Amino acid sequence: MKLALAFAFTLAVSACGGGSEPAENSATPDSGTAIDCAKAAPYSKPGPFVPAVTTVTIDGVVTEVWYPADKGAEAGKKKDIYDMRNWLPEADRSKIPDSDTPLYETNAYRDIAISKSGKYPIVLFSHGLGGYRLQSSFLMTHLASWGFVVAAPDHVERGLALVLAGDLSKIEDKATDQLKAALAWLESENGKAGSRFQGLLDLSHVAATGHSMGGAAVSTLIDDAKISSATLLASGGFGETPPGKSMMMLWGTADRVAKPSSLQTAFDKQPKGARSIGVNLAGHMAFTDLCVVGRDRGGVLQIAKDHGIKVEDLVVTLASDGCGTQPGGAAYLSPEDGWPVIDHYVTAQIRSAFGIDKAPIGLDDAAKSCFGDRVAASITK
Repeated sequence: MKLALAFAFTLAVSACGGGSEPAENSATPDSGTAIDCAKAAPYSKPGPFVPAVTTVTIDGVVTEVWYPADKGAEAGKKKDIYDMRNWLPEADRSKIPDSDTPLYETNAYRDIAISKSGKYPIVLFSHGLGGYRLQSSFLMTHLASWGFVVAAPDHVERGLALVLAGDLSKIEDKATDQLKAALAWLESENGKAGSRFQGLLDLSHVAATGHSMGGAAVSTLIDDAKISSATLLASGGFGETPPGKSMMMLWGTADRVAKPSSLQTAFDKQPKGARSIGVNLAGHMAFTDLCVVGRDRGGVLQIAKDHGIKVEDLVVTLASDGCGTQPGGAAYLSPEDGWPVIDHYVTAQIRSAFGIDKAPIGLDDAAKSCFGDRVAASITK
């Protein structure tokens, strides 16, 4: 119980401080005018590139990097799969046999050739407490499909293995420095002869996004002159975003960890131009893959428990916030319905911040109408 209470407390503090369906082809708002959602909310669908992925080690930190590839480069390849056992405490990994391991197929292809059709802006991603670098692969692969290079370090100092091992006193937060190191590595690779990324990165456009505790790292990182845009997922971040920088908060109305009231307080402190998008009936884990991984067997942590790995009940409850049903029996928004909303708004926000779209696309009431009641709020200060 001591572990569970500490975990709950840490989550609460951090919160305060793929195949998904696209949006409908058309929608009719209250005015009765039909909206072409292919134009109003285009980023709910995958972009023109095939998502590719590679794994690198930067200053000892394992980092996942997604990037755009040309269509056809994936021919004869299988989509990348990750094994959740890799993020369990080392002593527990062998307890789950291959026949029962929770595998997850992402929407990316490993180590295929990068597209050389342009220069690609950069997005840095920071996972939450008890998370792992691939935890939001649905969003990372989507961004790669729209022409972004995304780097996500594994913050093992506050990752899933450390939380499940039970000694939260060992938790450290080195995420901001690890994100900066990932950016420095990409800068180096851009100028390195023979590198996959040589000459293909747009280093003048760098965004950062983070989930839960990762949002706190991003809100610190946004002070860096190299970072021009921040997107916080189920997180209030920490402090205020400097004026002149792009900022969006996405949150779930049913989140019991990063509660909407706390996020509203955080949003009130943000500068003019900041955006807040509420996803109806979404919980804390709606912004990750975790509600889908091993879903047919009760989820990742239930599988771990079934194989004798000790997991406190409260930890299971917190880690499944947003998965299945809410306390009381009401259903959360399913990941398959929530992901297109998240994909769209994150992509639209970053494209707007970088001026990729001559005028902002997909951030107005027309886009909101395309998602119907899945979007509970869309506010621009």
